[in-house]
Amino acid sequence: MKHRALLLLLPLLAALWPLAPAVTADGAMWNATAVGEVGYLPLEDLRSFYKFMSLPPKGEGTIAIGNGAVSLVFGPDARELRINGCRFLLSHPARRDAVQGLLVSKTDMVKLIDPVLRPTYIANRRLVKTVIIDPAHGGHDTGTVTAYAREADIALLVALKLRAELTSRGYHVVLTHEDNRYLSDQQRVDCAARELNPIFLSLHLNSGRSDIRGAETYTVVPCEPDEKKPLPGNENDAANAALAAALQASLVNRAGAKDGGCRRAHYSLLSSLRCPAVMAELGYATNREEGEQLMTEAYQTKLAQALADGVDAFAAVMNPESTLKASPKPVVQEAPAPARVEPGKQQAPKAVKTTVAQGKKPAKKPAAPAKKPVVPAKKPAPQKR
Repeated sequence: MKHRALLLLLPLLAALWPLAPAVTADGAMWNATAVGEVGYLPLEDLRSFYKFMSLPPKGEGTIAIGNGAVSLVFGPDARELRINGCRFLLSHPARRDAVQGLLVSKTDMVKLIDPVLRPTYIANRRLVKTVIIDPAHGGHDTGTVTAYAREADIALLVALKLRAELTSRGYHVVLTHEDNRYLSDQQRVDCAARELNPIFLSLHLNSGRSDIRGAETYTVVPCEPDEKKPLPGNENDAANAALAAALQASLVNRAGAKDGGCRRAHYSLLSSLRCPAVMAELGYATNREEGEQLMTEAYQTKLAQALADGVDAFAAVMNPESTLKASPKPVVQEAPAPARVEPGKQQAPKAVKTTVAQGKKPAKKPAAPAKKPVVPAKKPAPQKR
């Protein structure tokens, strides 16, 4: 599936900003109704807020809203959302109410939908100058190894190509390691802590059933709006969502990867980083066709270029001087002390069982300053990827 998104997901979101007021960072303006322990909002509130219209369903079991330039399609799976065709997995399943219609969690509204639609409203956005690239595994830790592909080797090869590409575009680039060596999660976190306001990209290959393929982008599970003890990684929940959206859209649009969606997980590395961070699963080493493709230099180059384009897209909307100033200019601070990585059980990534929703809306070019988009999830103990 081709998405019309160019930079982030929706550079066309300029059409939104004169219509929808700023959402406060904690979502205080939204009056949620509790369903169990989760606060939910009627989709009608979201539709009214953004001045969207109800759209015809994009397949059986779906509900769609939009404005001609932007479309949001919920379903058919309760956790699935597509924004202009790009796939996201919600933190909490959407619910259907006999009186209020479809209900969407406040967490997903505040920490996924609004940051993806309007990234220029992210409160703590700051200029992106430094990119940390983290090739997965290394040394004795080979990651996923199949007859088609070796995770640690391919992650390092793509990382080296990505460093060259980003350096040529003017970024300061740091690799956590540039040869085949093992680093603990704590060493990777320490590497990020030495830099001022970086973003962190951890590169992996996925594993699963032999018939599953596609790129997936993970962020730490966002904390709930009333969370009393968020993890260090939750300091950037909104920016994490925007970064994931930019990278995933680019992997699909530019590299031609199948869209496995933007997802969330409690990996110890993501939970411990105090900067915007994602884990990019570039494809499935357990799928023969995709594994053999991942082994080719041509596709590795295409992946590196797509990731660099995603970084550019994210950097464009994070620059406080280049877009609508919806929040105070961030105060420059010294790099924070590194977080301690919680010990977690080593675990290979598992495919999330979801049903693919259908439908997308063609995007249009904006005429005014753009606003753009990002995502959330639930929270067990950190696991180590």
